[in-house]
Amino acid sequence: MTLRSAFKMTTLALTALLLGAPAGSQAAEAGPEAASGAEVYRQPIPEMTTLECAKCHPGVFTDIRDRGGLHQLECRQCHAKFHSFQPGLAWEERVPGCRSCHDPVHGTAFVQCLTCHRNAHAPVASMVGVDQLADKCVGCHGPVAGVFEKQPSAHGEVACSDCHHGRHGFRPLCSECHAESHTPFVDNAGCQACHPPHAPLAITLGEGVENGVCQACHPEPAAKVRQSDKKHGKLKCVFCHAGSHGEVPSCRQCHGDGPHNPELLKEFQGCRDCHGDAHTLSLPAKGV
Repeated sequence: MTLRSAFKMTTLALTALLLGAPAGSQAAEAGPEAASGAEVYRQPIPEMTTLECAKCHPGVFTDIRDRGGLHQLECRQCHAKFHSFQPGLAWEERVPGCRSCHDPVHGTAFVQCLTCHRNAHAPVASMVGVDQLADKCVGCHGPVAGVFEKQPSAHGEVACSDCHHGRHGFRPLCSECHAESHTPFVDNAGCQACHPPHAPLAITLGEGVENGVCQACHPEPAAKVRQSDKKHGKLKCVFCHAGSHGEVPSCRQCHGDGPHNPELLKEFQGCRDCHGDAHTLSLPAKGV
């Protein structure tokens, strides 16, 4: 027996003693690695984590991380059954269907989600171009089409993709088409305070509209209000001119019949005979 063989036999015997196995047994001959490996098979199998999935599917992981939006979920939340590509299994058994989480949000007209959302892991970012959706807008945005019918304007005469170009969901700046704004408010919020984008002529003035918006088109009455020392000068334009653009209220809407004797009022055609312009409450000719 060579010295090397003797040394190996001694090592195996010592290993067997330390592991509690008889000398010459299979475990002793295989060494401590075999015993450690066997212990693994006595442990419960933990569920795979998302990071473990990412080791083999790094592209999917980065898609969800960078563009996933609301799909930033644990992989197993959708893929409860995975790595099940055995022959004979239907696709629906291998990959979860969108409807397992999503009801048909676009109705029955669009049931093949991946036709438009090409990447299920980045559904919004992977939308097909608007040129491919141009004839399908009404299928999901029917109410908008109804607005165009009820409120005709030049906006209803152009294709949806003329404004919503580039990608699905894009909202252009009003100044892309309307470079010469008639007010200093050239951002979308300023324009849309008066002009709903799909019904721009249906101007409705809410309480939040500042006098400066009105001033751009109505400089003369705005100047009178600013210079007035009467109570009307402290009001917003929309306090009286509320609702639809062009609404001119009667004095009685706020003041009723006023403090005057009804018999006296019969001699006048209206309040302005004495009180003058409603923006100044003075008669220019008499200086009242």
